Amino acid sequence: MNVAELIERYNAGERNFAGVAQYGICSELTTINLSNIILSGAQINSFSRTNLRGAQLVGISSVRGGLAEADLSGADLTGANLTEAWLNGANLRGAKLIGANLTGAKLIGADLTGADLSESILCQVGLTKIKLDEECHRQVILTNALLWQTYLPDGTFVSSPRYHE
Repeated sequence: MNVAELIERYNAGERNFAGVAQYGICSELTTINLSNIILSGAQINSFSRTNLRGAQLVGISSVRGGLAEADLSGADLTGANLTEAWLNGANLRGAKLIGANLTGAKLIGADLTGADLSESILCQVGLTKIKLDEECHRQVILTNALLWQTYLPDGTFVSSPRYHE
């Protein structure tokens, strides 16, 4: 299946592409609506400016991939490998990134309000330039996240590896 066929089947109402996506077929999908799609296990190169609201992206790999300005609000990215991924300007409001690897990820201007990064790996990541809704009681969740060489939203720098409480 090529990208055009995936989009055609999605537009026809199909949402579950987990089995297909495991083979890395979904490599270049930008500026389209794929809300609520299931792409668990996919290898993604570029989903920049794509609507992935509510998508099931469990275990995806987007190493050095482009997810800039993508709408990932409410998406499930549990266990995702987002090493050095470009997430600048992405909407990650309420997204699940539990156990995700965000080593070297670029998050400038990303909205992480209510995002759950519990048990994630955050190495060489700057969280000082992310967007957080100050009125929201649920800011970014970092419970048991492994941090090092990382700036927290309050400007604190974590130099040595440690788990966040």
